[in-house]
Amino acid sequence: MHRYRVGRPASVTYGPGSSDGDDWELRFSTIGGERIVAELAREQMYELWIEVKGVPWPKSVDDYRRRDDLLGELVERANMACNEQLRDALTAIGGETQ
Repeated sequence: MHRYRVGRPASVTYGPGSSDGDDWELRFSTIGGERIVAELAREQMYELWIEVKGVPWPKSVDDYRRRDDLLGELVERANMACNEQLRDALTAIGGETQ
């Protein structure tokens, strides 16, 4: 068994694992800077969620995957955009640009 001390609370994240399965991942950053990934089956993740939050989770795996797809498309388009298009995009999603 390996024991690690987790860093600040924001260093603990979770989300769908690979895009081709129903696995989920819990990701931790240790105080020493190591990254730890624990893989859980969908059912295990759901049980953990219920135990920690006390309520059913708000989104399905498909919602998270769709968001990942949209973010990937956004990054791809941003990489091909000119500065003016990037400023317009930033303005469209809110906030001022520099």
